[in-house]
Amino acid sequence: MKSIKLLLIATLVVGSLTACTANKVEGPTHKARASACLIAPAVAVPGSPEKQLGYDLVEAKVVYGLNAKEVSIPKNSTDSQIDKLLFNSLKAGCVYFIATDSMISSRVTNFVGNHKFVVALIVGGDVPADQPANVRWIADDLANGAALAGFGAAAKAATDNLYLLVQDSYFEHDLVISSFTAGVKAYNEATKKKVELTVLRASKGAELENVLNSLDPQVVLAVFAGKSIWQTVKKSGREFLVGSDLQLGNAKEVDARVFASVERDFNLVVLNTAKDLIEKRFDLDPVLSEQNALVSGFIEFRPRDDAVFDGTTTDLLTAYKAQLVADQNN
Repeated sequence: MKSIKLLLIATLVVGSLTACTANKVEGPTHKARASACLIAPAVAVPGSPEKQLGYDLVEAKVVYGLNAKEVSIPKNSTDSQIDKLLFNSLKAGCVYFIATDSMISSRVTNFVGNHKFVVALIVGGDVPADQPANVRWIADDLANGAALAGFGAAAKAATDNLYLLVQDSYFEHDLVISSFTAGVKAYNEATKKKVELTVLRASKGAELENVLNSLDPQVVLAVFAGKSIWQTVKKSGREFLVGSDLQLGNAKEVDARVFASVERDFNLVVLNTAKDLIEKRFDLDPVLSEQNALVSGFIEFRPRDDAVFDGTTTDLLTAYKAQLVADQNN
């Protein structure tokens, strides 16, 4: 493959999180009998698992009647401050905690482990040390999702060129770039083609408009970015798009130019944990500790429909996924 180009568009900024379940407060304000609380950093990180988990908690509310709330943890909070917010949340009715940020997850694990009649679901990071029986842990794997996206995007690159746009503040942005690049390389090796990748990095959508307008609109553009950058991309003349966390295929309207997206799917485990709570199955033996997100289906490269990729490409993607799983297990 030809050398990878890197185009720096702007400096790093941190975006703001759009709450999936409710307006953010430092602790639940309601006095419900039972609530599920997403414990999230106040400073948003585009591309983190919280967005999908917010959608899943809303479904848990519909199915099991649990109130869905987001508890915001201010930046630079100490352990004791986080513990206080968790305790206030418990007093306000939260008995189901979900967390993804490594520091917050550690405090949630310790807190829930000291309270018998609550449950926690920890997503991503490392397996909790001395994982309590009432704490469930599952892996997140944006890296392998990005690798599959690189492979699939390269397969649709009719011009033998491909663009990857990554927001500077995006979740695991450097890993996204390296993994996507590896996916393009794997496609070239599997097919003996020479798809060339150009990496674009940006902070804000407003700084991106002129750059996008200068690019060939028929070249596939993969976008790992937040709302502001996506708004700029939508206004551009791009014809073929790959996205991430767009809820593609879940009855949510998505730009018709997006032919595939890297999606997380935590729905089943979020609902099963809610069911355990309702049935008072607080402790699990053995504990839930799912370490392979690709195998478990927590991350996937999802095409818009079955017509996006032909049979040969689908077989190649399946083989590449199997290779990624094998590499992770070794």
